[in-house]
Amino acid sequence: MSQEYVYSAVIIGAGRIGCGFDAPDSPYVLTHAHAITKNSRATLAAIADIDRARGEKEATRWNTRFFSDVDEMFEAVRPDIVVIATPDETHARMLEHVAAKNPKLIILEKPVAATAEDLRRLRERDISIPVVVNFRRRFDAAVTDVAERLARGEFGAVISASAIYDRGILHNASHMLDLARLFFGEMKHASPSGLLADFSGGAPSVSGFAVFERCPEFFLMHGDGRAYSFMEFDMIAHKQRIRFVDDGFTVETQGVVSDPMFPGFRTLGKAECRKTRMIEAMSELVAHAVRVVDGTEEPRSTLGDAIKTQEACLAFARGLE
Repeated sequence: MSQEYVYSAVIIGAGRIGCGFDAPDSPYVLTHAHAITKNSRATLAAIADIDRARGEKEATRWNTRFFSDVDEMFEAVRPDIVVIATPDETHARMLEHVAAKNPKLIILEKPVAATAEDLRRLRERDISIPVVVNFRRRFDAAVTDVAERLARGEFGAVISASAIYDRGILHNASHMLDLARLFFGEMKHASPSGLLADFSGGAPSVSGFAVFERCPEFFLMHGDGRAYSFMEFDMIAHKQRIRFVDDGFTVETQGVVSDPMFPGFRTLGKAECRKTRMIEAMSELVAHAVRVVDGTEEPRSTLGDAIKTQEACLAFARGLE
């Protein structure tokens, strides 16, 4: 495919992550709409939503066409790239519906499924179109750098790790468990310890303990999204402590040093803080999608990966049934 080719992209779902969190002139790229319109290799051909008033408003704001019917949109536009940013409970069926239209690539919001039945059906389907799931930390260079250095053994073996999240085991917890899978491999065991109904859009938040292939102790803790929202990830390895704080926009690292007060002991040194590339994650997601369609890059954050992450989330949820 020529590098000059501009791919047509559409967004199904005119909500916050689709196009509502920012505007065309916003300083940061926080939505699919903004990421697409900022990419020279893509054009936003349409927005679809069953809420006509909201959809028409967003289509006007982003200077594109509006459709209240997805099938009519496909007939009129025939997009190369389709973004699915509908409510969580519709993701699986919308993915199946869109895949049958045979676009070149689908960008899917997490979670891939809201129920065990939807997940089972997706596992059994043969979706040959590339699907890139928006676990946006996988599109942050600071995160991928840590994952690569972990794999090379630069930090030594992982001793333990923990994560704090809010707003649902199937919703925001999926970000934390996907990050754990990226760093530590597959989850081998999960033991939930409590839950909190702080997410009206789906399953409650669940806390508990898990074991991953390369992390013997992983503690999942929830906050309360009704009070405020935040996510943190803390990893303790033999040679380094690494914390992703500020919702992932800052990474703190501490190396091991000789204890200045107690001879013969070792402790963690002064924390070094730096900004991650999370603010660029949405832009990188679309740039990555373009490269996948070009054939110059293999998909990151694949449907298969997202299904495994969802299985990890459901393992926590099932323990409290």
